[in-house]
Amino acid sequence: MKAFRKSILPALFVAVCLPLQSIAAESAAPTLEWNNTWSSPFARAVGGSQTAHALNEDALYANPAALNKTRHPRSRSAIDAIDAPGLSLGGNKSAMSTLKGKSLKSFGGQSAGERNYLETQMLPWVALGDRGGPTFFLGLPIRSFLIANPSPDGGMSRTISTETTATAAMNMSISSRSGAAALGLSIRPNIRWNSSASYQLTDIGSSKGLFGALKAEQHKTSSTAVDVGFIATAGDFWLPSFGLAVMNIPTGCVDNFVNPATGKTQSICGAKRTGDVREDLSGTQIDPTEVRVGFSIVPRFRIASQRVNLKISGDIYPLPITYAGKNYGFEDVNINQLTHAGVEVFLGNANNPRSFSLRAGLSETRTSWGFSLPLPNFSLDFTSYEAAIFTDGKATKDRRYLLGMSGHW
Repeated sequence: MKAFRKSILPALFVAVCLPLQSIAAESAAPTLEWNNTWSSPFARAVGGSQTAHALNEDALYANPAALNKTRHPRSRSAIDAIDAPGLSLGGNKSAMSTLKGKSLKSFGGQSAGERNYLETQMLPWVALGDRGGPTFFLGLPIRSFLIANPSPDGGMSRTISTETTATAAMNMSISSRSGAAALGLSIRPNIRWNSSASYQLTDIGSSKGLFGALKAEQHKTSSTAVDVGFIATAGDFWLPSFGLAVMNIPTGCVDNFVNPATGKTQSICGAKRTGDVREDLSGTQIDPTEVRVGFSIVPRFRIASQRVNLKISGDIYPLPITYAGKNYGFEDVNINQLTHAGVEVFLGNANNPRSFSLRAGLSETRTSWGFSLPLPNFSLDFTSYEAAIFTDGKATKDRRYLLGMSGHW
C-alpha cells in the first residue's frame, strides 16, 4: 500500500478529477483545444458526425431529438433502459508511457519534452416513458481532463490545465407515430472546476504533497445549458435522415473569450457561467452556442445470408453565425474546422444500436477509427483519434486513445 501511495498512478488520477493549484502560484495561459467537449468513443470514431443519427447517451451532446431512440417504441415498461457506468478512459501516447513510471521523478523525466493528455468520462443513465408517449432521459455525466505541457526550456516546470464538469442531464423527446420526425429538449445544470498553472516538480516530494496542492485552490463555476433538436427521417429503405440542433441556447455573452482557432479574443454568446469567473480561463466564462446541421444515410446489402449496413454521415458545426452584432460561433474559422464525416459498418438490423461495428471518421481533416464489441448486457468501445491543438493560431495534431465500458439492462 505504501508503494502504491508513492506511485504516479494515483497522483495522475486525482489530478484528472480535481483542479490543480500551482506550488509557486504562478499563473499560466490555458491550453487551446478545438472541440474538446464531451464525446464518447463512438462519437470520436465517426469524426463527431452524429447530429442526424446519434444513439443513446451520445445524443445528449449531439442532438437531443435523438434521445427518443433510447426507448423501444413498443415498450410497455415505465423504466425501459438502464445503462451504467458508461465509463470512458483515455489519453495520448505520451501520457500512457508516463503512467508506467513509479514516482513523481519518473513522471517529470518522461514528460520533460512531451505533452501529456488524460481524460475520464462517466455517464450512467435511465430512459423512461409509456408506449406511444414521450421519452424521458435522466443522466449524470461527469467529465475530467488534464493537459500537462512541458517546459519550453526542457526543465522541470510544467504548465497544467485541468477541467472537471459534473452535470445533471434531463431530456424529453417526442416523435411522430411513424417515427419520421422527432423533437427534443434537454436541460443540463452543471458545476465545473477549472485550473491552469505552472509548478516545479522538484517542489513536490511525494504524491501526498501533490494532493495537497490540488486541493489548495479551485475556480468553481456553474451554469444551466438548454439544448433543442430536430430529426427527420424519410421512409426510404436507406433511412436518409436530416438533423438540426442548437446546443447551449444563449443566456448571455462575453467579450474576451479566446478563439482556439486563432488565439485571439472575441465576443461570443452561449450558456453563461457564474461563480469564480476568470478571463484567463475560458472554461469558466461561457459555454458557446453551437449550431449543428447533419445528414446520414444507411445503405444496406447482403453478403451470403448476412445483412450488412453501411452508415454514412456528415455534419457541419459549430456554424459561425452573427446576428444583431452578436456572435453565436467562432470568427475566422475555415471550412475544414467545421466539417465532420464518418462511416460505420455493422451487421444485422439497421436500427439495432447494440451490434459489432467498425468505424472511421474525419474531423477537421484529422482521422479517427474504432470498433464496438457487444457482449451480453455489456459492451466495449475503443477509438483512436487525432485532436486539434492550437498555439497562437497554428494547428498541430495529437493522437489520442479512448476506451469505453458499460452495462445495459
